[in-house]
Amino acid sequence: MKKKLTRRVDLSSLGLISGGLLASGCSKGLVPQVSAETVSQGSEANNAKPASEKAIAWKYVPLDPEELADRAYAIYTDGGCMYSVVASVVATLAERYGEPYSQFPCAMMRYGQGGLARWGSLCGIVNGAGAVVGLFYPDDGATREKLISAFACWYESTELPVYQPKDNPRSVTIPRSVARSILCHRSMGEWCEASGYSAFSNERGERCRRLAADGVKKLVELLNDAHAQSKRALIDISPEAEACNSCHGKEQRADAMVKMNCHSC
Repeated sequence: MKKKLTRRVDLSSLGLISGGLLASGCSKGLVPQVSAETVSQGSEANNAKPASEKAIAWKYVPLDPEELADRAYAIYTDGGCMYSVVASVVATLAERYGEPYSQFPCAMMRYGQGGLARWGSLCGIVNGAGAVVGLFYPDDGATREKLISAFACWYESTELPVYQPKDNPRSVTIPRSVARSILCHRSMGEWCEASGYSAFSNERGERCRRLAADGVKKLVELLNDAHAQSKRALIDISPEAEACNSCHGKEQRADAMVKMNCHSC
C-alpha cells in the first residue's frame, strides 16, 4: 500500500537548505515508492486511454505571493534568478501535491542566470516567469501571451527591488531603479547608474536576489488572478512600444514585431 503523502516534508528533500533542487526532479522523497506491478498496471491503463488523456495535467493551484517571495529569496543562492523563480513555484506545489510537480527538473533552470549563461540577454526573472506560465498554459496561447506580456511590462517599468528579507531586512540598503528593458545587461546597467555600485559588487548580487523575490510575487499574483478568472485589465505593452508599433507594426511598415520598450535598443 502506498504511504500517505503529508505536507510535513523535510526541507532538505526540496533542496531548499543546500545543493539546490535535484536535476531528476524538483524534489525527492515527496512521492511514495510504488512497485513494479503497480507501474505496469498504470502503464496498461494509460495506454488504453485516448491520446488526449495521456498527457500529464500540469494544473496551477493558487499560492501565497508573500510565501513564494520568501522562498525565492531563500533558494536564490542555489542557482540564480531564473532557477529561484521557477523552483519556488514548482517545489511548493511538489511539496503539497507530489506528482507531476515533483518530477519537474528544476535544476535545468540554472542556465538562465545572468541573462542566459551570463550573456546579459533576457533577464532570468522574466525568462523564468515565462517558463512557469508556459507550464500551466501550454495550449491556451491567448492567456499565455497575455500573462507573460503583463509580467514583462511590469518588470521593465516598475521601480525595483521592493522586497525586504524577513531575517535582517535593513542590514543592507539596496537602491531601486527602473529597468526600462527586459534585457539583463540593460536592467543591471540602469541599476548600477542609479545606485553607484559595480555590476560585480555584493550589493548588485543582493539587488538581483531581491528582484527575483519581487518577480515571483508578481508572477503568483498574475497566476492567481488568471485562475480566478479575474476581469482586471492587464497592461501588456508600454506606451513607448505601442507608439513605435503604430508605424512599424503589422498595419503600417510591418518591419518589426515587438512589445519591449524600443528605447532600450
